[in-house]
Amino acid sequence: MNEDKSEDTAAEDAVPSLNQDIDESWTMSVRHLMANRNFKVFVVTNWIAGSLNVLWHIMNLYLRDIGINYVLLGFLFSAMALVTLIGTLVASYLADNYNRRNLAIITMAINGIAMFILSLAASYEIVALGLITLALSNFTGQGGTAYIYQIIDRKYGGVAISLFTMGALFGLGPLFAMAILFNIGWTFILIMRAVFFIGAILCGITVVIRILWLESTPIPERERNTSVIRDFISESYRGLKLLVRVFPILVGVMMIDALSDNLYGFSNLFYINETLEFNIGQIFLMILITLAISVPLTLLLGQRFDKRGGKRITIAVYSVMPIALTLLIVAQYVPFIAPPEWVDFLDIVYPGLGVILSLAFIATAIKTTNDNLWGTVMGAYIQKSLPKADLGKMLGVSALLVLLVGTITPIFSGYIYTLFEGVPLIIGAIILNIVILVILVTKSIEPRVDVLELEAELKSKHGIRLEE
Repeated sequence: MNEDKSEDTAAEDAVPSLNQDIDESWTMSVRHLMANRNFKVFVVTNWIAGSLNVLWHIMNLYLRDIGINYVLLGFLFSAMALVTLIGTLVASYLADNYNRRNLAIITMAINGIAMFILSLAASYEIVALGLITLALSNFTGQGGTAYIYQIIDRKYGGVAISLFTMGALFGLGPLFAMAILFNIGWTFILIMRAVFFIGAILCGITVVIRILWLESTPIPERERNTSVIRDFISESYRGLKLLVRVFPILVGVMMIDALSDNLYGFSNLFYINETLEFNIGQIFLMILITLAISVPLTLLLGQRFDKRGGKRITIAVYSVMPIALTLLIVAQYVPFIAPPEWVDFLDIVYPGLGVILSLAFIATAIKTTNDNLWGTVMGAYIQKSLPKADLGKMLGVSALLVLLVGTITPIFSGYIYTLFEGVPLIIGAIILNIVILVILVTKSIEPRVDVLELEAELKSKHGIRLEE
């Protein structure tokens, strides 16, 4: 026990830049960030595209209603994860060696094409083409993330990353419109196709905006004495060693978390729709209200991370996860937390609004909110703790480790759900969440090496430089 405490202390002492005090208010931090034109253009275009991220929350239901069974869904998601895995590995190299602005533009263009294909989805083949096209965007995807991480002042990293969640807040509009269309008689499939088509148009608009107003950033200068392929392999291996060296505990936590998310993500909406018998309109409202709650909390968390670091925040966020998932199982036996009259009254006020008094809503709202908070914390750790010249590689390698889990889990989940429905998958997620919580309480996930030391090492040992 004493060894763990000394290890934690040493880790925290190694990274004063993470835990330094920031006296500026949240508003002043945002003003500082928005003074950077490139940040402003990138974040606004991200909000435009991010407003339709709500589609991915209900993608499982859309594909099921088209006629794809659970086992085929599992294979489809595994194939998508495999393409994403390969693409992420390639993108991690491209993002550190080529123009990150151009990569960000290409990524958005591919996303638009994928949305257009999915708006036409009427068969397994078209769905597969759409999802694989979407996965292909990962061959350039790390470029945009590395771009924005590069131009952010580390002091404001938590606030900056949390700002990107505001795209989800703008998603309240499309989601509310989808709920209204469902209530007036539109079919779920028709609604999804219409929104995917609109999403394709919005992605096209963001491509034009980025081409016109987004500026290029300096490309890291590297000394190469070998072929591109050998350099790619060498740099990827160096990136993996660096990630494990800086975040030995966090790497393991991220992989366990990915397994948990895959089990939960595959089953949760099927479980709510089929086992708990909430309809699509009620599910729309669940997601809408959850987003309205989670985005402000994420923005607040970003500033708190900048001021106080992440250890206590990660424990607080993750301690709620097992509770939320347990409530989801209990919801089979206790559907609502209020008398039926209250539920009926809210349904009269707005069709389906009584869902906010259901245990299923409370459970999913808590889980989704904490997932968003956890993602913000992970992004802030990476942005603040790793060299900017290596950001593409570090983002790629960390995503690669997560995707290794994602290539197999969906197939397993599809079979389990077909045989036993959702409860076994949710129980599996609960067990994994408890394992992660124990790790967070007993071990430190703080970076083991100061980022300034890493950047000096890159210049002296590897000849890698990045002009600010």
